[in-house]
Amino acid sequence: MSEFVINRRQLYILPTRIGWYYAMILLALFAIAIKYNNQAAFMMLFLLVAVGIIAMHYTNNNIIRLELNGGAAKNIFVGDHAEFPVQIKNQSDKARQAVWLVCAGFKQVFDLPEATSKDLKIKLPTVKRGLFLCPEMVLSSQFPLGIFFCWSKRHDIQERCIVYPQPIDLIPFPDSGDSQSQEQSKSHIRNNSADYSGMKAYQPGDRPRDIHWPSLAKTHKLVTIQHDDQPSSSVNLSWFSLPSNMNTEDRLSQLCYWLIDAEKNGQRYQLEMPNHTIGFNNGTTHLNECLSVLALWGIE
Repeated sequence: MSEFVINRRQLYILPTRIGWYYAMILLALFAIAIKYNNQAAFMMLFLLVAVGIIAMHYTNNNIIRLELNGGAAKNIFVGDHAEFPVQIKNQSDKARQAVWLVCAGFKQVFDLPEATSKDLKIKLPTVKRGLFLCPEMVLSSQFPLGIFFCWSKRHDIQERCIVYPQPIDLIPFPDSGDSQSQEQSKSHIRNNSADYSGMKAYQPGDRPRDIHWPSLAKTHKLVTIQHDDQPSSSVNLSWFSLPSNMNTEDRLSQLCYWLIDAEKNGQRYQLEMPNHTIGFNNGTTHLNECLSVLALWGIE
């Protein structure tokens, strides 16, 4: 997580459009006061100049010494929004009001009471696969009068996420390439046997023969034994098994769909790409590794 504390050297301030109109009014009032030597005009002029100086001071102090911490976003699929977590800390004894967080097309305004922090999420759309870098972000404010605009130096939190291809089902799922697993599955079905996989609380409809009677005697609760009806098969998800007329992005989207489908079915699977193969396995880590290969394929 990157940290960025805003100091005076990292702040910029300029009048807003309303601020320039305010300055023109002051100039006009100054000309009237000089021309007619009007004491009331001079008093009004000095009062409005003081208000402007105080407003500039408050606008500047509304952002200074705020601390910005950025975090990594989760990997997503094309079309989803990347969500980068950001924490804004106010460690001073003064509340901050109407502060804007701006990052590319994302904008959000928030208030920060004294000695508190606020967690935000920068949501940015994704349109292509690959590495998605979080754009630089800026804190800004026009509080309290809106005649001055103060903003911080652009900060890069140096966080990124991987954007996977959009899963698309274009052709049927390939048959399992592990004939041995298929034979074992058929043998289990013929023998009406299954592998032990754990226990669960009894539910209406469970078979009486699956009830674990010793547990009933000890705990006075019905518990049933869970079985795997058949062992998981293995499947080779290969780039070369796809039709030759499919373009690269469609191939990656189809492989992405197959990977997710194989993981849901509890199968062991390998991903075979040109000059790169990830061996048979399953689980979240294996799935993310395979999806990352697809996301970064052909990208330097």
